[in-house]
Amino acid sequence: MDLREKVEKYFKIEEEALNKISISVPEDSYLYGIARDHLNMIKNYYKDAKYFYEKDDLINAFAALNYSYGWIDSAIRIGLFNGESDHRLFTQFR
Repeated sequence: MDLREKVEKYFKIEEEALNKISISVPEDSYLYGIARDHLNMIKNYYKDAKYFYEKDDLINAFAALNYSYGWIDSAIRIGLFNGESDHRLFTQFR
Protein backbone atom coordinates (compact mmCIF):
# COMPACT_ATOMS: atom_id res chain seq x y z
CA MET A 1 0.00 0.00 0.00
CA ASP A 2 1.50 3.35 -0.99
CA LEU A 3 1.23 6.53 1.08
CA ARG A 4 -1.71 7.96 -0.91
CA GLU A 5 -3.73 4.76 -0.37
CA LYS A 6 -2.86 4.77 3.31
CA VAL A 7 -3.93 8.41 3.75
CA GLU A 8 -7.20 7.76 1.91
CA LYS A 9 -7.81 4.69 4.09
CA TYR A 10 -7.30 6.73 7.25
CA PHE A 11 -9.60 9.50 6.00
CA LYS A 12 -12.34 6.89 5.67
CA ILE A 13 -11.66 5.49 9.13
CA GLU A 14 -11.69 8.93 10.70
CA GLU A 15 -14.88 9.93 8.91
CA GLU A 16 -16.52 6.80 10.33
CA ALA A 17 -15.22 7.69 13.80
CA LEU A 18 -16.40 11.31 13.55
CA ASN A 19 -19.88 10.11 12.65
CA LYS A 20 -19.93 7.83 15.68
CA ILE A 21 -18.53 9.93 18.53
CA SER A 22 -20.56 12.18 20.77
CA ILE A 23 -19.79 14.19 23.87
CA SER A 24 -20.70 12.10 26.89
CA VAL A 25 -20.49 14.63 29.72
CA PRO A 26 -23.42 16.87 30.74
CA GLU A 27 -23.63 20.27 29.07
CA ASP A 28 -23.75 22.02 32.44
CA SER A 29 -20.53 20.42 33.67
CA TYR A 30 -17.05 21.91 33.64
CA LEU A 31 -15.91 18.96 31.52
CA TYR A 32 -18.28 19.91 28.72
CA GLY A 33 -16.07 22.89 27.83
CA ILE A 34 -13.05 20.61 27.80
CA ALA A 35 -14.90 18.14 25.57
CA ARG A 36 -15.86 20.95 23.16
CA ASP A 37 -12.22 22.05 23.08
CA HIS A 38 -11.16 18.49 22.26
CA LEU A 39 -13.73 18.33 19.48
CA ASN A 40 -12.45 21.62 18.04
CA MET A 41 -8.88 20.30 18.07
CA ILE A 42 -10.03 17.13 16.30
CA LYS A 43 -11.86 19.10 13.63
CA ASN A 44 -8.96 21.52 13.15
CA TYR A 45 -6.42 18.74 12.67
CA TYR A 46 -8.85 16.99 10.33
CA LYS A 47 -9.23 20.19 8.27
CA ASP A 48 -5.44 20.50 8.21
CA ALA A 49 -5.21 16.93 6.91
CA LYS A 50 -7.67 17.75 4.12
CA TYR A 51 -5.71 20.90 3.25
CA PHE A 52 -2.41 19.03 3.07
CA TYR A 53 -3.99 16.24 1.05
CA GLU A 54 -5.36 18.73 -1.49
CA LYS A 55 -1.84 20.22 -1.76
CA ASP A 56 -0.50 16.70 -2.37
CA ASP A 57 1.50 16.95 0.87
CA LEU A 58 0.78 13.38 1.92
CA ILE A 59 3.27 13.20 4.80
CA ASN A 60 1.70 16.16 6.60
CA ALA A 61 -1.83 14.96 5.74
CA PHE A 62 -1.02 11.61 7.36
CA ALA A 63 0.55 13.32 10.38
CA ALA A 64 -2.48 15.61 10.87
CA LEU A 65 -4.84 12.63 10.62
CA ASN A 66 -2.86 10.83 13.30
CA TYR A 67 -2.94 13.84 15.61
CA SER A 68 -6.67 14.21 15.07
CA TYR A 69 -7.33 10.55 15.76
CA GLY A 70 -5.14 10.67 18.84
CA TRP A 71 -7.38 13.40 20.24
CA ILE A 72 -10.43 11.22 19.51
CA ASP A 73 -8.96 8.17 21.23
CA SER A 74 -7.75 10.13 24.25
CA ALA A 75 -11.16 11.80 24.75
CA ILE A 76 -12.91 8.45 24.57
CA ARG A 77 -10.40 6.83 26.89
CA ILE A 78 -10.90 9.47 29.60
CA GLY A 79 -14.69 9.50 29.20
CA LEU A 80 -15.30 12.85 27.47
CA PHE A 81 -16.69 11.16 24.35
CA ASN A 82 -18.89 8.17 23.79
CA GLY A 83 -17.56 5.77 21.17
CA GLU A 84 -20.57 3.45 21.36
CA SER A 85 -18.35 0.64 22.70
CA ASP A 86 -16.72 0.29 19.28
CA HIS A 87 -13.44 -1.43 20.08
CA ARG A 88 -12.58 -1.67 16.39
CA LEU A 89 -12.45 2.12 15.91
CA PHE A 90 -11.43 3.28 19.38
CA THR A 91 -9.06 2.36 22.19
CA GLN A 92 -11.46 1.79 25.06
CA PHE A 93 -11.37 0.06 28.40
CA ARG A 94 -13.05 -3.35 28.26
